[in-house]
Amino acid sequence: MNRQLSLVDLVRAIQDRVREGTPLPCYDQVPDGTTSPFVFCEVVSIEPADNKTMYVKDYTVWLHIIAEETPSSVPIYQYIQQVQEAMTEDIRLPSYVRLVLQTDAGLQTIQDDPSGEKHAVLEYRFKVAYGFKAKF
Repeated sequence: MNRQLSLVDLVRAIQDRVREGTPLPCYDQVPDGTTSPFVFCEVVSIEPADNKTMYVKDYTVWLHIIAEETPSSVPIYQYIQQVQEAMTEDIRLPSYVRLVLQTDAGLQTIQDDPSGEKHAVLEYRFKVAYGFKAKF
């Protein structure tokens, strides 16, 4: 039986990449009392994407970037750029799976939260192979 990628391992790999490539903390659940700026990671969907030779899953992840309260959009733009640059390097997954493709699917939205903070959402897609098909 093939071992599929654990969501815990996926989120951890993304958090590690953001933390290594930016000065921003990255969470999967934002602790109470956390002050901006920060990033949090949300897995949005998982879809089968098998091909002729491999078993593959396609993971869609949103990275929410929260900037401090300010009337200027410059800080959120800077954080977006930092995260995008960090994510140009592949995430490091456990050895039981292979990262086939890591794609920046773009900026989904920038909005003002009720708290006055700026909130941007970046979408990333990861194709991860977890086994090869064989004919017997």
